[in-house]
Amino acid sequence: MQTAFNASTEEILIRLLLQMSVILFVARAVGCLFKRIGQSQSIGEICAGVILGPSVFGWLVPGGFHALFPSEGPQIIPFFSHIGLVLTLFLIGMEFDYGEVPKYGKQVFGVALATLVLPLATGVGLAFGLWPLAPSEKTFLAYALFIGLALAITAIPIMGRILMELKLTKTRVGVLGITTGATKDLCTWFLLALVIGIARPPVDVWKVAKMILLTAALGVIVLTVGRRILERAERALPLKGGKPNPNLLAGLLIMLLLLSAATSRIGIFAIFGAFLSGVAISHRRELAEAVSDRLHDLTILFFLPIFFTYTGLRVDLTKLSSMLWVWLVLVTVAGSLANSIPAYLLSRRTGMDRRESGSMAVLINTPGLMALIILNIGLDLAVIPPTLFSLLMASSLLKNLATTPVLHRLAAKGLPTLGSGGAESLEAKPATLTRPRGVKPIPVQARAVSQAPQG
Repeated sequence: MQTAFNASTEEILIRLLLQMSVILFVARAVGCLFKRIGQSQSIGEICAGVILGPSVFGWLVPGGFHALFPSEGPQIIPFFSHIGLVLTLFLIGMEFDYGEVPKYGKQVFGVALATLVLPLATGVGLAFGLWPLAPSEKTFLAYALFIGLALAITAIPIMGRILMELKLTKTRVGVLGITTGATKDLCTWFLLALVIGIARPPVDVWKVAKMILLTAALGVIVLTVGRRILERAERALPLKGGKPNPNLLAGLLIMLLLLSAATSRIGIFAIFGAFLSGVAISHRRELAEAVSDRLHDLTILFFLPIFFTYTGLRVDLTKLSSMLWVWLVLVTVAGSLANSIPAYLLSRRTGMDRRESGSMAVLINTPGLMALIILNIGLDLAVIPPTLFSLLMASSLLKNLATTPVLHRLAAKGLPTLGSGGAESLEAKPATLTRPRGVKPIPVQARAVSQAPQG
């Protein structure tokens, strides 16, 4: 494989700059178009990747596609895209206030467990019909469990971005949704280690147990000792004019990178370390807003579109036969019901009204790029074939397309804040380019969410 050491660095750089220019232009154009029709910009950016990928651009102009995105040579775009993902999860972690979450611990765990078990069982059932059409080189058990995990996964990066765009980060359903999604993703990642063991025996139970213990220990250390160190650092290096001290900001970025590396080393993926870094800062609201203001625009306007577009580039819908298009509908409907029904029913039992419970059901059914990560692992291990990979990715995209319009409708009259008991509500407002600080009262006994900047 060609590397930067045996190829012209200048040629590699020129190709990279051209790729990023095209990606950013198409992502911005399609993303803005999607916002105008009531969709999330992040979904538009994924669709931009599908347009630039083998499904559209590669099919219509194969020569131009291979010239812009050659398969040979060093692949640098994936590294840029994952840096954007890490920075985004850092921002998402800071965006939410988790102070009241412990009171809802049973609900978070219950919804996470139910929306993991039922989709897993649904995936196993669907595997009996998919196997004759798209068989695997590995065992049927590993194949079926991979499909179940792909249906169960919730994408907290896309969920967080959508909640920020819709100004729902201070609502009860927003905070509990992102917390439930993170809890569920952790459990999914632990199960994935078991499934990999089934695909490549023997199963290493100790490895899974060690992942769980190390993850729990890291979380406890960061949210106790880490927060005390952070508070002392903030007192020693206070904010000036609403801006973080450069040395403090540099220290927080170092923490972000180290925790991301630590969780990746544990085996649960780097984004959990990035999310944990943001959560560690989230209770210091003034600092969190100041840090977010410094990192937001570069992350949202540059790094994140590259990630979302790169995600879409991996999808090749031309591989789907006519029969698999029918299965695409079946998988999408079955997977959506398996996630949404238990989330809705359990949310209703814990005191949420219909709109909140419906919003929770929609958020939990947001698979996005986390499904891509799992499916890529399955593809690399030859557990699922390329045709099934494209089918499941297309199903994830369809479910994501439904998220924002439904949330718009459910949140039209406002959603309760965390800890308000439903007495107060947050009014969803159109996205703007400004980021006013704090929560401002409005005349109708409601509060306006502190506005997340437009991506």
